[in-house]
Amino acid sequence: MAQNAFGTEKEALTTGEVARICNVAARTVSKWIDGGRLEGYRIPGSRDRRVHVSALENFVTAHGIPFTAEAPQMATSTRVLLVDLDRTATETVREVLTDLGGFTVETASDALSAAIACGSSVPDVVVFDCSAGDPVAFITALRSRANFARTRFFASGATFPDGGISLTRRGFEAIIHKPYSVRVLLEAVTAPRLNARHAG
Repeated sequence: MAQNAFGTEKEALTTGEVARICNVAARTVSKWIDGGRLEGYRIPGSRDRRVHVSALENFVTAHGIPFTAEAPQMATSTRVLLVDLDRTATETVREVLTDLGGFTVETASDALSAAIACGSSVPDVVVFDCSAGDPVAFITALRSRANFARTRFFASGATFPDGGISLTRRGFEAIIHKPYSVRVLLEAVTAPRLNARHAG
Protein backbone atom coordinates (compact mmCIF):
# COMPACT_ATOMS: atom_id res chain seq x y z
CA MET A 1 0.00 0.00 0.00
CA ALA A 2 1.38 3.41 -0.98
CA GLN A 3 2.00 6.04 1.66
CA ASN A 4 -0.27 9.06 1.76
CA ALA A 5 0.76 12.71 2.01
CA PHE A 6 1.43 12.28 5.73
CA GLY A 7 4.01 9.54 5.28
CA THR A 8 1.89 6.67 6.63
CA GLU A 9 -0.13 3.83 5.11
CA LYS A 10 -2.78 3.99 7.82
CA GLU A 11 -6.35 4.90 6.88
CA ALA A 12 -7.19 6.46 10.26
CA LEU A 13 -5.06 8.45 12.71
CA THR A 14 -5.24 9.14 16.43
CA THR A 15 -5.60 12.70 17.71
CA GLY A 16 -1.98 12.51 18.87
CA GLU A 17 -0.81 11.65 15.37
CA VAL A 18 -2.93 14.43 13.86
CA ALA A 19 -1.48 16.84 16.42
CA ARG A 20 2.09 15.96 15.42
CA ILE A 21 1.27 16.26 11.73
CA CYS A 22 -0.29 19.71 12.21
CA ASN A 23 2.23 20.84 14.85
CA VAL A 24 -0.46 21.57 17.45
CA ALA A 25 -1.46 20.18 20.85
CA ALA A 26 -3.66 17.08 21.02
CA ARG A 27 -6.27 19.12 22.88
CA THR A 28 -6.46 21.46 19.88
CA VAL A 29 -7.28 18.53 17.61
CA SER A 30 -10.00 17.42 20.02
CA LYS A 31 -11.48 20.92 19.92
CA TRP A 32 -11.46 20.86 16.11
CA ILE A 33 -13.41 17.60 16.17
CA ASP A 34 -15.83 18.67 18.92
CA GLY A 35 -16.44 21.95 17.12
CA GLY A 36 -17.26 20.20 13.85
CA ARG A 37 -14.30 21.67 11.99
CA LEU A 38 -12.53 18.33 11.55
CA GLU A 39 -14.45 15.16 10.85
CA GLY A 40 -13.65 12.43 13.37
CA TYR A 41 -15.25 9.57 15.27
CA ARG A 42 -14.95 7.81 18.61
CA ILE A 43 -13.84 4.22 19.23
CA PRO A 44 -16.83 2.34 20.77
CA GLY A 45 -16.50 2.12 24.56
CA SER A 46 -13.65 4.61 24.65
CA ARG A 47 -13.01 8.34 24.67
CA ASP A 48 -10.39 7.95 21.95
CA ARG A 49 -11.06 9.55 18.60
CA ARG A 50 -9.92 8.66 15.11
CA VAL A 51 -9.62 10.82 12.01
CA HIS A 52 -9.69 9.34 8.53
CA VAL A 53 -6.67 10.38 6.48
CA SER A 54 -8.98 11.63 3.72
CA ALA A 55 -10.77 13.91 6.21
CA LEU A 56 -7.43 15.30 7.45
CA GLU A 57 -6.24 15.90 3.89
CA ASN A 58 -9.40 17.91 3.18
CA PHE A 59 -9.01 19.80 6.46
CA VAL A 60 -5.38 20.89 6.01
CA THR A 61 -6.06 21.88 2.40
CA ALA A 62 -9.19 23.89 3.25
CA HIS A 63 -7.50 25.74 6.12
CA GLY A 64 -4.04 26.10 4.62
CA ILE A 65 -2.43 24.30 7.54
CA PRO A 66 1.24 23.40 7.00
CA PHE A 67 1.97 19.84 8.04
CA THR A 68 4.90 17.50 8.53
CA ALA A 69 5.28 13.92 7.33
CA GLU A 70 4.18 11.59 10.08
CA ALA A 71 6.33 8.53 9.53
CA PRO A 72 9.69 9.80 10.92
CA GLN A 73 8.04 11.00 14.12
CA MET A 74 5.98 7.84 14.59
CA ALA A 75 9.19 5.82 14.62
CA THR A 76 10.21 7.44 17.93
CA SER A 77 6.76 7.46 19.51
CA THR A 78 5.76 4.68 21.91
CA ARG A 79 2.15 3.60 21.53
CA VAL A 80 0.56 2.85 24.90
CA LEU A 81 -2.91 1.35 25.33
CA LEU A 82 -4.40 1.68 28.83
CA VAL A 83 -7.26 -0.73 29.49
CA ASP A 84 -9.02 0.21 32.72
CA LEU A 85 -12.53 0.80 34.05
CA ASP A 86 -11.32 3.90 35.92
CA ARG A 87 -11.54 6.50 33.17
CA THR A 88 -10.51 9.35 35.44
CA ALA A 89 -7.24 7.62 36.24
CA THR A 90 -6.51 6.68 32.64
CA GLU A 91 -7.22 10.21 31.41
CA THR A 92 -4.78 11.58 33.99
CA VAL A 93 -2.09 9.13 32.93
CA ARG A 94 -2.71 9.89 29.28
CA GLU A 95 -2.40 13.63 29.78
CA VAL A 96 0.87 13.28 31.69
CA LEU A 97 2.47 10.90 29.19
CA THR A 98 1.28 12.98 26.23
CA ASP A 99 2.67 16.15 27.77
CA LEU A 100 6.01 14.41 28.35
CA GLY A 101 6.23 13.69 24.63
CA GLY A 102 7.29 10.54 22.86
CA PHE A 103 4.05 8.72 23.66
CA THR A 104 0.81 8.12 21.81
CA VAL A 105 -1.65 7.06 24.50
CA GLU A 106 -5.03 5.45 23.93
CA THR A 107 -7.56 4.23 26.47
CA ALA A 108 -10.23 1.56 26.59
CA SER A 109 -12.67 0.66 29.37
CA ASP A 110 -12.87 -3.08 28.74
CA ALA A 111 -11.36 -5.97 26.83
CA LEU A 112 -13.78 -5.65 23.91
CA SER A 113 -13.13 -1.97 23.25
CA ALA A 114 -9.41 -2.65 23.69
CA ALA A 115 -9.56 -5.35 21.01
CA ILE A 116 -11.34 -2.92 18.68
CA ALA A 117 -8.64 -0.30 19.31
CA CYS A 118 -5.94 -2.89 18.58
CA GLY A 119 -7.65 -3.64 15.29
CA SER A 120 -6.81 -0.20 13.92
CA SER A 121 -3.29 0.12 15.33
CA VAL A 122 -0.84 -2.17 17.10
CA PRO A 123 0.34 -0.72 20.45
CA ASP A 124 3.91 -1.06 21.65
CA VAL A 125 2.70 -1.39 25.24
CA VAL A 126 -0.60 -2.60 26.71
CA VAL A 127 -1.40 -2.00 30.39
CA PHE A 128 -4.39 -4.23 31.17
CA ASP A 129 -6.24 -3.79 34.45
CA CYS A 130 -7.59 -7.13 35.62
CA SER A 131 -10.98 -5.60 36.47
CA ALA A 132 -11.54 -4.81 32.78
CA GLY A 133 -11.91 -8.45 31.74
CA ASP A 134 -10.12 -11.78 31.67
CA PRO A 135 -6.43 -10.89 31.31
CA VAL A 136 -5.42 -14.39 30.21
CA ALA A 137 -8.06 -14.58 27.46
CA PHE A 138 -7.11 -11.08 26.32
CA ILE A 139 -3.37 -11.67 26.02
CA THR A 140 -3.89 -15.12 24.48
CA ALA A 141 -6.10 -13.66 21.74
CA LEU A 142 -3.62 -10.90 20.86
CA ARG A 143 -0.52 -13.06 21.13
CA SER A 144 -2.02 -15.31 18.48
CA ARG A 145 -1.62 -12.46 15.98
CA ALA A 146 1.79 -12.24 14.34
CA ASN A 147 1.86 -8.43 14.40
CA PHE A 148 1.66 -8.44 18.23
CA ALA A 149 4.87 -10.42 18.66
CA ARG A 150 6.77 -7.35 19.89
CA THR A 151 4.00 -5.79 21.97
CA ARG A 152 4.78 -5.60 25.68
CA PHE A 153 1.94 -6.53 28.05
CA PHE A 154 1.65 -5.36 31.64
CA ALA A 155 -1.07 -6.40 34.11
CA SER A 156 -2.34 -3.98 36.73
CA GLY A 157 -4.58 -4.53 39.72
CA ALA A 158 -5.07 -3.90 43.42
CA THR A 159 -4.46 -7.51 44.44
CA PHE A 160 -3.25 -10.71 42.84
CA PRO A 161 -4.18 -14.02 44.55
CA ASP A 162 -0.89 -15.67 43.64
CA GLY A 163 1.19 -12.52 43.51
CA GLY A 164 0.69 -12.35 39.76
CA ILE A 165 2.83 -15.41 39.04
CA SER A 166 0.16 -17.05 36.86
CA LEU A 167 -0.14 -13.91 34.75
CA THR A 168 3.59 -13.55 34.16
CA ARG A 169 3.68 -17.20 33.13
CA ARG A 170 1.02 -16.48 30.52
CA GLY A 171 2.94 -13.65 28.89
CA PHE A 172 2.58 -10.49 30.97
CA GLU A 173 5.99 -8.90 31.36
CA ALA A 174 5.26 -7.09 34.62
CA ILE A 175 2.72 -6.77 37.39
CA ILE A 176 1.89 -3.17 38.36
CA HIS A 177 0.14 -2.79 41.69
CA LYS A 178 -2.66 -0.22 41.98
CA PRO A 179 -2.90 2.52 42.83
CA TYR A 180 0.27 3.34 40.96
CA SER A 181 1.88 6.66 40.14
CA VAL A 182 2.63 7.81 36.61
CA ARG A 183 6.31 7.57 37.54
CA VAL A 184 5.97 3.85 38.30
CA LEU A 185 4.19 3.25 35.00
CA LEU A 186 6.74 5.32 33.10
CA GLU A 187 9.62 3.35 34.60
CA ALA A 188 7.94 0.08 33.61
CA VAL A 189 7.17 0.97 30.00
CA THR A 190 10.55 2.59 29.34
CA ALA A 191 12.64 -0.13 30.99
CA PRO A 192 14.44 -2.63 28.74
CA ARG A 193 12.45 -5.77 28.03
CA LEU A 194 13.19 -8.18 30.86
CA ASN A 195 11.80 -11.37 32.31
CA ALA A 196 8.57 -10.98 34.29
CA ARG A 197 8.84 -8.59 37.23
CA HIS A 198 6.72 -6.66 39.68
CA ALA A 199 6.32 -2.88 39.84
CA GLY A 200 4.75 -0.48 42.29
